[in-house]
Amino acid sequence: MNKKQTASKSKQSQTESKRPKTEAKKTKTESKKTKTEAKKIPSAGKTKSLIRQAPTSKSQAGQKTKKSGNSSASAKPAAAVAKASRSQAKQIMDALLSLYPDSACELVFASDFQLLIAVILSAQCTDQQVNRVTEKLYARFPDARALAEADLEEIKAIIKPTGYYNAKANNIQNCARMLITKYGGKVPQSVEELTILPGVGRKTANVVLGVLHNIPGWSVDTHVQRLSKRFGFTREEDPLKIETDLQKLFPGQDWSKLSITIIWHGRRLCYARKPACGECPLQSFCPSSEV
Repeated sequence: MNKKQTASKSKQSQTESKRPKTEAKKTKTESKKTKTEAKKIPSAGKTKSLIRQAPTSKSQAGQKTKKSGNSSASAKPAAAVAKASRSQAKQIMDALLSLYPDSACELVFASDFQLLIAVILSAQCTDQQVNRVTEKLYARFPDARALAEADLEEIKAIIKPTGYYNAKANNIQNCARMLITKYGGKVPQSVEELTILPGVGRKTANVVLGVLHNIPGWSVDTHVQRLSKRFGFTREEDPLKIETDLQKLFPGQDWSKLSITIIWHGRRLCYARKPACGECPLQSFCPSSEV
């Protein structure tokens, strides 16, 4: 063996002897990482204690939010409410009619046209706010022709407090223009004709026909949708399907009056987030009562 081969073998042996040391260092580093990660993970005992802090039943969950004697308890979910029979529905509706014998449309208007515009503006807005806005709007544009020829930006400025004012301004002006061109400036008297108008759906059409012409129809707004499910009148989400269920449940009755009465209850006691069940005369037989 020559000198070069001897030197090469010596270098290889030195390199191989270093490898175990390097690998040992890696092992120590990995061991440290494992210990660090282990510290971050809660122990089994800590995990169990965290789980115990969560409510283990609906009654315990309710105790955190429901105070003793609280009259504003949350209503049961709609899915938990059994479908009401006609006799049960009649009991509930009779109680509401007795509670609100004077229930009526709370929008202020001086003509068919003004009511139509007010109902369009009432979407996602209180009647009180609409009345404040329409007082200014009708003082400036009292009829369909005046509103049809108005400056759009001025309309927007007036109705801004009702919300969604850009879309609403376009709708009421285009509605006024169609009333002029298609109906001679008069508000039509059928759902089919009314729903052709910009901004007018079945709810708006039924309100207008019920208030102006005593033509019965369900006005399925957010209050009617919410309370109909709480009372077990329907399990549907779509307004048209809810309307169909209500028609079947209350055949031959004044649907316009029933709609307004339910709306009054939704505004005064059966609120969306915390219905005042403790103050409600229906608490003993309402399927969603928490009292």
